[in-house]
Amino acid sequence: MKLANVFSSGTLVLGMAAMAGMAGCVGVESAPPYPTRPVKLVVPYPAGNAADLVARAVAEKLAGQWGQPVTVENQAGRVSVPGVDFVAKSPADGYTLLVHSISYAVDAGLYSNLPYDPARDFAPVASIARQPFVLVASPALGAKSVAELTAMTQAQPGQYKFASLGPTTQIYFVAEQFKRQSGAHAANVSHKTVIEANAAVARGDAAFWFPPVAGAMAGIKEGKLVPLAVTADQRWPALPQVPTMAEAGVPNMASAAWFGLWAPAGVPAALVNKIGQDVATALAAPDLREKLARMGAEPLTMTPARFGGFIAGEIESSKRFVKELGIAPQAYTPPAKQ
Repeated sequence: MKLANVFSSGTLVLGMAAMAGMAGCVGVESAPPYPTRPVKLVVPYPAGNAADLVARAVAEKLAGQWGQPVTVENQAGRVSVPGVDFVAKSPADGYTLLVHSISYAVDAGLYSNLPYDPARDFAPVASIARQPFVLVASPALGAKSVAELTAMTQAQPGQYKFASLGPTTQIYFVAEQFKRQSGAHAANVSHKTVIEANAAVARGDAAFWFPPVAGAMAGIKEGKLVPLAVTADQRWPALPQVPTMAEAGVPNMASAAWFGLWAPAGVPAALVNKIGQDVATALAAPDLREKLARMGAEPLTMTPARFGGFIAGEIESSKRFVKELGIAPQAYTPPAKQ
């Protein structure tokens, strides 16, 4: 079973090729003056998460284009649902937008009672970037390859653990797929943030985990995390020395974290298209492309309509994979009011 695979998906459009028809998407209706005041990008994760890093890079570029402040607001909870719901219930004026990840689709496939409808309550605006996950191991483990890691866990089943951000996240799903494909033995230990999970692996409290590349780059550069393979279908530019999972002997593991921008439903189509065009312009800028490359990501550019179709496909893929893992639909419990 392949996870949602943006590397081979027919809906994927990279670079500026997808924007060739953007002007035609706007139609005769012209967008109102925008923005005339600060814009807020809500990230439903803690600071330092890959989505947060991508959002901040894009926000800085958009602020320069728009001549208005573009702030990033982290609404971090046990899961991403509360932050997404906040945007769904925000005014449909384009001044509160959501920057989310592949977990937007995962949540739609996992929860039976989301407080919002991912298809009805949001207007897809733009894809932003993509990056694979990277299998990183603890230096204390001594494993230098996927084969060595797998052999260690098989020799002592029950001893090893893998870190994740919880069993409702794509990171967890990737690790479970790895276990099924490779025969590795490890139990999940959930952490609240990427920083905590990286620290657990660096200390040796967990043997390995699968963060998006952006979440692991600092630890890899500092020697605190040992990269063993990436879940791309070819070597990734940010980690050219690291083999793909297929090269490492684990086929059918090509999958990626992707990030995008949504507006609350009801934002005028002309404004949605204008913001989408502005994001595409930002992503074409060499300085933003370089910044994304430094964090291990690359631009992913789609029109709003194409991005909407892409999301629908990702939701269906997530539903299928959740079913294949034997995970029953989860009941979402809202956080207690403070």
